[in-house]
Amino acid sequence: MKSINKKNFTIRDFEQGLMLAGYVTPINPNEVIAKEMLDEFDKQNNKAKRMIYFKRSVLAAEIINELKDERTFGRVKFQKMVYLCENVVHMNLSEDRYKKFAAGPFDNRFMHSINEELKEQKWFEVKIIKDGEYSKPRYFELEKKDNYKEYYNDYFSEHDEAIQRIISLLRTQKTDFVELIATIFFSWKEIIDEKQKFTNSLIYNKVYSWSKEKKRFSTEDIDNAIEWMENEKLTPVSICC
Repeated sequence: MKSINKKNFTIRDFEQGLMLAGYVTPINPNEVIAKEMLDEFDKQNNKAKRMIYFKRSVLAAEIINELKDERTFGRVKFQKMVYLCENVVHMNLSEDRYKKFAAGPFDNRFMHSINEELKEQKWFEVKIIKDGEYSKPRYFELEKKDNYKEYYNDYFSEHDEAIQRIISLLRTQKTDFVELIATIFFSWKEIIDEKQKFTNSLIYNKVYSWSKEKKRFSTEDIDNAIEWMENEKLTPVSICC
């Protein structure tokens, strides 16, 4: 068995780590330069992350603006519409951000902060409205609502036709259908990443192992959803719109 050469970790390495992390003050010119370079990298990295977050907020604003008055539009459908627009159109805005939650692919951090962002920008405000026995979120326009459109046109003009098509196709669809479409899309991408051959049976396994809540969908529901996605070119292998 070959031995593995490992660099000995020294006290100096430990001190260097503390310095770069900002816990101790640089003590020589080289350390000052290294710290400045790291600070600049962090600054640019945070700026890039903020820009991506803002772009996603603008996309979310467009979806809300188009669907806010639809009776079928609620929290879960909103989440899945953002996911589908970002991924069907291959925007590269949310790589690895979505995880498996009961209601389908979900970006926990983004979805728990987006309402505050929309309110801070004075575009939209969400309120919980009583609707018979149920309560659901409704989005109301704020005084600077029209401002997001300028950003939307800058960021998404080349994708607008595809985005509007997705919104149109799912506008009146019930939440369960949109959830299933998003879940199948995510599962289909997994199959591609795993370099497996796509079959409906493999999608059944992916969907039913996702969470116990997915048992409410029959194999016929899944078959019909896959056929719909293929016909409408809303699959990971489709050239959308």
